[in-house]
Amino acid sequence: MQDITPRELKCIRYLTNEMSKEDRSVFEIELSIDNELKALYLEYLNIWKAYPANDLELHHEMIQQKIEGKIKQKPSSKNLYTYAAVLLIVLLSGFSIFFFSGESNYTNIKIAEAGQRLRFKLPDSSKVVLNSGSKLKYTQIFDNPREVWLEGEGFFEVTKDAERPFIVHTSDMKIKVLGTSFGINTFSKKQTVSLATGKVNVVLKASNDEVNLLPNEQLTYSATTHEITKQNFNPEKAMAWKENILLLDNLSLKNALPKINDFFGVQFSIIDKTLENQRITGAFKDQNIEEFISSMEFITNVKVITKKPHHYLIIASNEN
Repeated sequence: MQDITPRELKCIRYLTNEMSKEDRSVFEIELSIDNELKALYLEYLNIWKAYPANDLELHHEMIQQKIEGKIKQKPSSKNLYTYAAVLLIVLLSGFSIFFFSGESNYTNIKIAEAGQRLRFKLPDSSKVVLNSGSKLKYTQIFDNPREVWLEGEGFFEVTKDAERPFIVHTSDMKIKVLGTSFGINTFSKKQTVSLATGKVNVVLKASNDEVNLLPNEQLTYSATTHEITKQNFNPEKAMAWKENILLLDNLSLKNALPKINDFFGVQFSIIDKTLENQRITGAFKDQNIEEFISSMEFITNVKVITKKPHHYLIIASNEN
């Protein structure tokens, strides 16, 4: 059996509330800056959700046999993380005590940090771009079909393989393709699938309704009302974000701020409500937050002040 690493132990102690308040704060900071640790934590979190504490008792005898008496007593709140550690090692070492299904089979997690556009290739050479705050989970070796799980917004250029369809799972949709390029956005209540090239089939999980999309067609789905609309769209504008371009087309500041906040992974707030209808237009390419603030102040005649890290206030330019 493999030994548990210090990083694994940290994740387990965090999940089982065995850390002090100070240690939890330090661990959360580490999660925000260490992608490998964050991926490991998410993997353990997924297992922990699948096998909660009360399951440890149910499978106590089986675990004892598999780990040769490592567990000697009933779990308590004090040493629960120890049993979780043993169980996780058993699972990750290939004993297959439990049955994993569906999403639990993923082995890789890619996370785009706040303000980041993350580019990478999947095992079949398909290309992916994740927008700020998004996450993609997938297996290292694609089976048939090739499957990934998306949270947030992503753009896919899928390698054609007629024998193995490519499927993107979201919480509400299943998008099936062979070889094509398209974008998916699940951030808002109205989720979108936007097709640039090829053809996709969208299956709505709530109703099993299917919608086919052709190039330059966009499907919008409301998870609350289950309303579906299909319309034409401009791929260059809708997918400008993947080229690290924030495109604001004559929007009021009130309507522009959600896009700005998502793109940079920050929080802008308007103090003076009279500024909400101020218009902003521009294509902001490869700008960091300081450069964008300077551009926005010039274009809209407002002033931006820093309230705290990553949180900015918009006030009238003549205010102090």
